[in-house]
Amino acid sequence: MKTMISLLAGLVLVANAIAQENQRLAHPESVISDGQVLYVTNVGKPLDPAAKDSNGYIIRLSLDGKILDTLLTDAKLHAPKGTAIIRGVLYVADLDRVIGILMSNGKKIAEIVLGQSIKLVNDLAVKDDFTLFASATDPGKIVELNIRTGQVRTVTNLKGANGLSYDKTTRKLYVCSFDAQHLQGGEVGVISWNGYTPSYEKMAGIHGAFDGIALVDSNTLVVSDWVALDKAAGTIQKIDLSTKKATKLDMPAMYGPADLYFDRREKKLFIPVMMDSKVVIQQL
Repeated sequence: MKTMISLLAGLVLVANAIAQENQRLAHPESVISDGQVLYVTNVGKPLDPAAKDSNGYIIRLSLDGKILDTLLTDAKLHAPKGTAIIRGVLYVADLDRVIGILMSNGKKIAEIVLGQSIKLVNDLAVKDDFTLFASATDPGKIVELNIRTGQVRTVTNLKGANGLSYDKTTRKLYVCSFDAQHLQGGEVGVISWNGYTPSYEKMAGIHGAFDGIALVDSNTLVVSDWVALDKAAGTIQKIDLSTKKATKLDMPAMYGPADLYFDRREKKLFIPVMMDSKVVIQQL
């Protein structure tokens, strides 16, 4: 009996330790908000963005950046990255699939596998109530995903496809890429549609190790740039869409700025910093 009690006590201690660990940020990759709280995906410890290890989780923060709790869900997350919200459902890019989680109770209501060739879905953007855009970094493509049918259609090919930001007014999808072999070989571009036919245009002269991208207003983008994979501080660049010129913003040092989120109402930029395991909030 004593042995059983000791075993149970040990299990409780382990469960409490795991719960406490999952109340912290651990290599956060993406931030999004429903206007009430922030949802932050965490790759977890150790940092292995391609491992099926069930170590990933989602932390909820207040709008001023304080940790509230962990989103309890029956979905097993491995290395969750980009997110999107449609009608009370949080969609999460997780390796080869997109998971749909009810924000009200954490119940998994969808799991869409994107196909054998896609092993690293990175970012998501909402096209409409039934359609997501997704960047697939490993095969280097951007796809359109029907969340009702699971149908996947390629929009364009882009090596190291990463951040996405869709402007519903102009029907333009802004994209950036991360080239792991040649870090400064990443680019920023825009996909436009002529009827049903998409075309991709690169913004000449803008290069970096780009991760996240967000539309600030009709004429301005911001992108996060890792710069390097070592202890070189990353940057946030602002791009003027009329001139196609990029300028670095004055930001605190951050190592591994990832899939950022811009709150247009409050004019605030929320930046998950993977290597520092924190979220930076910057007023623009």
